[in-house]
Amino acid sequence: MLRLVECVLSFPESVKVHQEMGSVFHGALMECISAESAELYHHMTLRPYSQAVCWDSERHLPVWRLGFLTDDAYERIFQPVSSCYSLYLKQKNVEVQLGKFVTVKENDYEVLAKHYIQQETAPNNAIWHTRTVMSFKKDGRYVIMPDIRLIYQSLLQRWNAFSPVTRLEEDGLLDQLTNHCQLTRYQLRSQTFSVNGSTIYGYSGQMHYRFFGFDMLKRIQGILTAFAPYAGVGVKTALGMGSVDTVIR
Repeated sequence: MLRLVECVLSFPESVKVHQEMGSVFHGALMECISAESAELYHHMTLRPYSQAVCWDSERHLPVWRLGFLTDDAYERIFQPVSSCYSLYLKQKNVEVQLGKFVTVKENDYEVLAKHYIQQETAPNNAIWHTRTVMSFKKDGRYVIMPDIRLIYQSLLQRWNAFSPVTRLEEDGLLDQLTNHCQLTRYQLRSQTFSVNGSTIYGYSGQMHYRFFGFDMLKRIQGILTAFAPYAGVGVKTALGMGSVDTVIR
């Protein structure tokens, strides 16, 4: 199952809230779960979860967003965390109160895939809203502009690593997806994200993409776009980066 949950955060008045706290929250999260689970995730290149500290512009509140790509990750992480009323951020020496966790959305890999494959009309475009800084690494350097090939590559890796049934592994699929998706509008700004003293360069904002090409290709683009909020996109999605909302039309 795919699950996306959020809770409202209450910080002491003296603390300035910012999205870079996602890295600190990850450390606190690992303190909450079993030592066995923390050790397991420490050695994973692709982790079956994402998490980020985001600002909810409608409610004007900071929220903690957690995405789970497997049932096992949900049980290992969410079950112990959901019973906590607060988190102690050791690096900041701050106690943060956690509101009630709410399920934002949930889905099944096969159900999600079937929805876009079987719906009457294939999707034509999508809007992406980044909630935290997004960045990619290519040839040892950070890519600080939206690169649709790197976006799809990130999503395909996670989908194929954790989907229990449906795989998206056709030869040349990444090339086909890249060549049949066009960035039509954007409102972006460059931004940095600090992780353990290192500065990562990236971007945030809104992007509009148009899908074209043959029918099934557009349907796969819809699947991956719907998958993105659960998985996060790009580098350091477990540490607070690459959190997105998507609207598919």
